[in-house]
Amino acid sequence: MTFFYDTQSLLTRYLTKLVRNPTLLATNLGTPLLFLILFSQLLGKLGEFLGGNVNYLAYLTPGVVVLNAMTGATLGGVAIANDLNSGFLSKMLLTQVSRSAILLGRLLTDVTVVVAQSIITIVVAVAMGVRIYYGFPGILLILVTVSFFELALSGIFLFVGMRSRKTETISAIGSAVFFPIIFISSAMFPVSFFPAWAQTISKYNPVSYAANVTRELVQGGLTGSTVVSAYLVIGFIAIVSFAATLYQFRKVIS
Repeated sequence: MTFFYDTQSLLTRYLTKLVRNPTLLATNLGTPLLFLILFSQLLGKLGEFLGGNVNYLAYLTPGVVVLNAMTGATLGGVAIANDLNSGFLSKMLLTQVSRSAILLGRLLTDVTVVVAQSIITIVVAVAMGVRIYYGFPGILLILVTVSFFELALSGIFLFVGMRSRKTETISAIGSAVFFPIIFISSAMFPVSFFPAWAQTISKYNPVSYAANVTRELVQGGLTGSTVVSAYLVIGFIAIVSFAATLYQFRKVIS
């Protein structure tokens, strides 16, 4: 019971802290909409090259949902670095709080934010004319996929946050890594538009695996191989990232 109570308390604390910072809240919830609206308007004519009745907004929406997971993953690293620097984590470790709840509370917070971002993105996309092929079950699977992907990436930034204890380092790594891999993937543009070298990178890019699942849930044609391959890749990242996170967390609390 203590574990669940501690997890709930820390989740409430992190969410309350976010809500009490209107600028940060608006940025987290509004940035995906900026990408969705701006890119769909500026690059709308790309739909002419996608074939069939697919427009670029329908192609872009799954990519923005995946982008939510990528940008949201940095939040955990920044938060735990701030907790270390402010002494809050040290104070928690002096209490009887469950050590596992410290990480789980942080992860659940990040997932909650990403789910909220993704729901808002999907609602706005539907209002703009996008049709989710698999309906409500498809939306649920999209949320599950993006949450899983976000958790896998969060492990990386939790490790970096505890290792460096510098929010600037986390932001720099996030910007340096995420923007290249999001654009050299199938998230924003069809891979067929890329030069040969970029197509090769995109083929092995984990962002492409996550984007392909969400896109097929939106546009139809979902296959078991797409889901299995994506979840295997994301699962591998999660295992490696959380092994590193747990290793570093044990060093912090020892």
